[in-house]
Amino acid sequence: MFARERKEALLIYMRQHKKASIRELSAEFQVTGATIRTDLRELEAEGLLIRTHGGAILNQGSVEKENRLALRKGIYSEEKRQIAKKAREFVNDGDILLIDSGTTMVEFAAELTSFEHLKVVTNDLTIALELQKNPEIHILLAGGNVRNEFECTIGAFAIEFLNQLSVDKVFMCPNALSMSKGLTTPFEETAAIKRAMMRTSSERYLLCDSSKINKKTFCKFADLDDFSYLITDDGIKSSDVEVLEKQGMNIIVCEKEY
Repeated sequence: MFARERKEALLIYMRQHKKASIRELSAEFQVTGATIRTDLRELEAEGLLIRTHGGAILNQGSVEKENRLALRKGIYSEEKRQIAKKAREFVNDGDILLIDSGTTMVEFAAELTSFEHLKVVTNDLTIALELQKNPEIHILLAGGNVRNEFECTIGAFAIEFLNQLSVDKVFMCPNALSMSKGLTTPFEETAAIKRAMMRTSSERYLLCDSSKINKKTFCKFADLDDFSYLITDDGIKSSDVEVLEKQGMNIIVCEKEY
């Protein structure tokens, strides 16, 4: 396991257990205590953990808000880039797209900057700033309440704006994908705007890294069969692929680039 992958796995472990000793983590990841101390030091510097005597505890202030960009940008970043590159293959010049908010979607937007003619609707401020670098891309930003620290808009104004639109393709990202509960997000207002996004087109693509699969959060915004395609990374279990395909989804798995 590479250092980056180990740190990502270590953070997931800490999110599940809340606290752990160096000895426990060393045994779990089959590395020396010195290596674990280095990982903990780096994760603490990112504000994700708090080191204690002989171990560490989860920094609840950063983790409870699952969507906070400071937390998400470093997790599964390579997988998100792979997913974004694959999703680009489903875009054609002249398309009218709606792009959801989130770090995977920011990676996707970066892949679109070379197109010669696109119209893009989004509620993500970072995506709008990324795409405006290309004057050939016409951007419509959904107005509404700016959600502090999340760099996106929500609320009744944004939903009313989306209700007036019809686009060719919708690209969305959940916080969690459950085989039984469907697609979820932690916040009611986020779920409401995602539902409005889905109403803009029947051609829907779900971009979701494998760390979110078989998880669930507070608010459901869609069933699995509301999307024709799921684009994910090769960390997805083959058994999960089978279940999802039985529910009518086309699964596109991105292979690692070496």
